[in-house]
Amino acid sequence: MILYGYKGSLVRTTALPGAVCPACNSFNTMQASVYSQYAHVYYIPFFPFSKKAIAQCTSCQQGWEEKGLPAQLHTAVQSAKQSTRLPLWNWAGVGVVAVGIAWAAVAGQRHERDRNAWLVAPRAGDLYTVHSPGDSTKFSLLKVVSAHGNTVEVVQNEYEIDSNDPVSELNAPSKYSKESESLTQLDLQIMHNKGQLTDVTRLD
Repeated sequence: MILYGYKGSLVRTTALPGAVCPACNSFNTMQASVYSQYAHVYYIPFFPFSKKAIAQCTSCQQGWEEKGLPAQLHTAVQSAKQSTRLPLWNWAGVGVVAVGIAWAAVAGQRHERDRNAWLVAPRAGDLYTVHSPGDSTKFSLLKVVSAHGNTVEVVQNEYEIDSNDPVSELNAPSKYSKESESLTQLDLQIMHNKGQLTDVTRLD
């Protein structure tokens, strides 16, 4: 269940110098309070979408919402509202999303760089995620058992799953073939270029 909606919070209360209360005629007793209205998801502020202001007399406690402001207070209250900056924490959700996207982009670039390096310099234990022959929705694993010069000896995993990240489910010794096959680094690069070899995992 996603909890979302909007809330308001007090940003600033400021005096309105020289203003006269329309209710009790007190001088210099008026103040304006400015509120931020923001959207939230799971109660985390996501972004502000409006400000509203109210006026209140500190002497008689009479208050007016923005839509019902007496004419003599309108200019002063609007000025207080316009000069009030919304707090940065109202943008917390957008900030979290932006950081998450940036982190994912950096992590993706780093993994791509590592994957390319591991393809060029394979070593025993490396795992290649591959499409099952004839079915691009199924994935399996090739495991490197040795690498000498341009030749890479691999064993085929005998199982396949729908996930493109099969390492956690399939990487068990009992699930690999007992027979190995030889591939060249060029073979692996061609498989990668064709999209048949989709990922490389090096378990340290």
